[in-house]
Amino acid sequence: MTAGAAEVFFDAVAGRYERAYALPPAESRRRMTRALAALPSPPARVLDLGVGTGRELSALLDAGYLPTGLDASRAMLARCSHRARPVPLVRADFWASPLPFEVGAFDAALALHGTLAHPPDDDAIRRLAGELARVVRSGGALVIEVPSPAWLERPPEALQGIDRRVRRTGARTCVYEDLVTGASIDATLLDAAEWGTALAPAWDARVEPVDDVEWLVVARRA
Repeated sequence: MTAGAAEVFFDAVAGRYERAYALPPAESRRRMTRALAALPSPPARVLDLGVGTGRELSALLDAGYLPTGLDASRAMLARCSHRARPVPLVRADFWASPLPFEVGAFDAALALHGTLAHPPDDDAIRRLAGELARVVRSGGALVIEVPSPAWLERPPEALQGIDRRVRRTGARTCVYEDLVTGASIDATLLDAAEWGTALAPAWDARVEPVDDVEWLVVARRA
């Protein structure tokens, strides 16, 4: 099986992910509080797409949720598996249908930290929305944290740092480069209307601002 772009990138950055990519603790808590508020009441079963090193798992467990983590990166999952409170972890590429779960296996799904900003093709989010509608029960929730198109409108110095760089490739596309490892990954930033269209008809979505350049997409399963 050929490795996907996300698998290659996150395998490469896994060793420095917690140091270089983690949000400040106060900001992380603020965002998780907002995401948790959009989920069904615990003890809901939550599928964490792109679980990575499991940064959000403690908050889910503390709130009484029953999370299952899914990620394509072996290196990220290896680090996640060493957390003090283990949860079920599944290695799979969620962009490649079908998801390895039964119908209605979950009450909700989460995709935080821009996980869905890297679709491999124009139809990928629509396909994923259909699969999530299969594995999340009717009335369940989907919570997505993504950069808005305004993220790419920031000044050039905001798109480049000592260890990473963003190269704009189109009106709402770019390449995100980790300069330490040399790994890179494409990103596509949908606007609010496109999120609604991509998730319909199975999901009724609304877009809420997290800050000036990021959104929380909250959707309910029809």
